[in-house]
Amino acid sequence: MFDFIQYGPAKLQLFLLILLRLGGLFLMAPILGHRMMPKAAKFGMVILISMIMVVALDSVEISPVSSLWELAGLALKEILVGAIIGLFFQLIFYAAQTGGSIIGYQVGLAIATEFDPNTSSQVSIIGRFWYIIATLLFLALDGHHMIIRAFADSYAVIPPAGVAIDGEVGNLIIRYSAYVFVIALKLAAPVMITLFLTDVAMGTITKTMPSFNVFFVGFPIKISVGLAVIALSLPIAVYVLEKYLGFLDQELKVMFLSMGKA
Repeated sequence: MFDFIQYGPAKLQLFLLILLRLGGLFLMAPILGHRMMPKAAKFGMVILISMIMVVALDSVEISPVSSLWELAGLALKEILVGAIIGLFFQLIFYAAQTGGSIIGYQVGLAIATEFDPNTSSQVSIIGRFWYIIATLLFLALDGHHMIIRAFADSYAVIPPAGVAIDGEVGNLIIRYSAYVFVIALKLAAPVMITLFLTDVAMGTITKTMPSFNVFFVGFPIKISVGLAVIALSLPIAVYVLEKYLGFLDQELKVMFLSMGKA
């Protein structure tokens, strides 16, 4: 059991550093860090997991800090490590929502928006649909377990008070964030290609039949075709998101190596 009375300042410092890294994780992690999750549940999970990790890292020795500024620096680095872990898993949701926004614009539903409580902003209704699909897939693949496992695995490379953040870390974050747009285009590609061919077909009909009102007929046709292609391309989207989640889970180890001492 974790006992604050029996443990000295070194163990309390270890507990604090673990608590801060886990707190940074819960700030950015999908599902676990969502605003709709009760704050009491978040706080309880952070405390419980931190207590378990203190026992698991019982053999880790931390050099005592010499000043309050040094402790503040260590605390900031630990929060950044947790936030980066959460951000990695959050990228798949950004990709899904961005892809949905592109589809909504192509279909003609750009003005159809919905309030997102997690970001406190208006998002495309198609983007919100893809966000829900990504959430269900994430839970089905035990993504929330992946988050906790990644947090525990981070201590194998990045020990408490052993964080080294430099320019390489920033470059990796930018590189992996760019995959958001790649995955978004892959998700939106079936609809974009189909609607492009639909526009070509309607343009050809307009040339051959000048009396054909393309603006009156084209809008409902594009919506119907777009929604049909979205339904037919769901298996492809699930496959893309599943592969992307596995890719991020593997590449997170590269990020750990860039921030750790190993």
